[in-house]
Amino acid sequence: MSTCINGHSVPPGALFCGSCGASLRQEGADAASDATPLLLSPPRSSAATTSPAPAAAGASADSTNVPWPAQPPGEQTAPTFHGHDQATAPFPVGAPTAAPAGGPPAPGARPRRKRRVWLVVVAVVVVLAAGGAAAEALLNHHGAGRPQASGKSGKTAAPHTPTRSATPSSSVSTTSSPSTSPSASASPTTSSSAAAAGSAGWTYPEFIDQAAFTNDNDTLSQISCPLDTACFAVDSGGNVLRRFGQSTWAVVDTDSAAGLNSISCASDKFCVGVDSSGNAVALINGTWSDPIAIDNDSQLNGVACPTASFCLAVDNSGNAFTYTGQITHWTKTIVDNNEGLTSVSCPTAKFCVAVDSSGYAFTYSNGSWDSGSHLDQNNGFTDVSCPSSAFCLAVDGNGSYAVLSGRHWTQGSVGTPAVAVSCPVSGYCVAVDNAGGFASYQNGSWSSVVRIDGNNTFKAINCASAANCVATDANNNVLYYKPTKI
Repeated sequence: MSTCINGHSVPPGALFCGSCGASLRQEGADAASDATPLLLSPPRSSAATTSPAPAAAGASADSTNVPWPAQPPGEQTAPTFHGHDQATAPFPVGAPTAAPAGGPPAPGARPRRKRRVWLVVVAVVVVLAAGGAAAEALLNHHGAGRPQASGKSGKTAAPHTPTRSATPSSSVSTTSSPSTSPSASASPTTSSSAAAAGSAGWTYPEFIDQAAFTNDNDTLSQISCPLDTACFAVDSGGNVLRRFGQSTWAVVDTDSAAGLNSISCASDKFCVGVDSSGNAVALINGTWSDPIAIDNDSQLNGVACPTASFCLAVDNSGNAFTYTGQITHWTKTIVDNNEGLTSVSCPTAKFCVAVDSSGYAFTYSNGSWDSGSHLDQNNGFTDVSCPSSAFCLAVDGNGSYAVLSGRHWTQGSVGTPAVAVSCPVSGYCVAVDNAGGFASYQNGSWSSVVRIDGNNTFKAINCASAANCVATDANNNVLYYKPTKI
């Protein structure tokens, strides 16, 4: 009787061992081969039958193993393992194969498929997470994309078309009796964490105006920061936004009449915003008023409030409107008979400068206006800033500026088409342009232009101090500026 390589007796004519499934011992084989038995099936349990019989069809996975019957010489079919594929295929004698379920793995067996699937899934998740983080950082850096809506709430307003009265009012003063209403609930539009640092002392652009984003026609139009930690911004949809903390903004009021063009705040408790239909909205001791009609002829372009008892607004028809303590009463004065006034700045209640779209500057001093000085022969001014009665600086959006030092104006070139400027102290100003750049004015000269906001057009800038400025762009972003030295 023959024996298998594991030493079991095998009946004559059998090609496999009925006890262990191993191949028969080859006569003359090296004894070393006997030291490494090859198992093709799990060892038979002590309860297994000793008579050769095929496995029952449909046997369960926990059935006891039974030996295989002898097969005719030639190609053999692979032994059937319970719980595995029952299909047969040519099976050369002695070829290594995987062990059945529950048994030890055969030499050279492949890794389990389930483990490989988990490894692939983990690798894909890691790659996707890394790619998403890189894409977000790139978008934040360049301000190229729109942020997703994040469920911010607040009052919203559809875009409005400026309207003019059919019959201009001839009265010198305007009086209204609006009601006041509590401020809208503040709904943050960004996280309260500090904005990411960018270049040249500026942060990267940070989106703040979800209401304007919802209506693609609306953009931030002006900003006013009475304190380093308190800022108010307005947009062309009539929304007023306030900054809380480091970089959290919320809509706190909405002008139901028209889009807001400008805002000025004497403190965090008193602000006035003006709109394109000749109305003003006011924040007084934490409460925003309804729109107050102060100009029946034209849209209001700018406003300046150095104190809570004095404000001066200018319109697109060359008129100025003065408020002196009663928010519903504004006095009208014709300042410019030729062009519309575009901007105004008042460091005190006794001194203001307004500029127009023809390059003129008009000075208000102790209650009266002068006839104006033609400073820019080729372009109209877009913005003016006066930290004191002895210093003002105006820009025209085409690269030129005019500066008042003492009692005399001089002109020069900014080096970039600056559209907005803010001068927190005499002799020092920061201007932003229509292509994502800024430059600073100090000691009578301008710095080089530095790109900080891609190619975006800036809309406004306001500096509460020489070391703290906030700018807005046409994509409803804000950027914060904290220069390391001045």
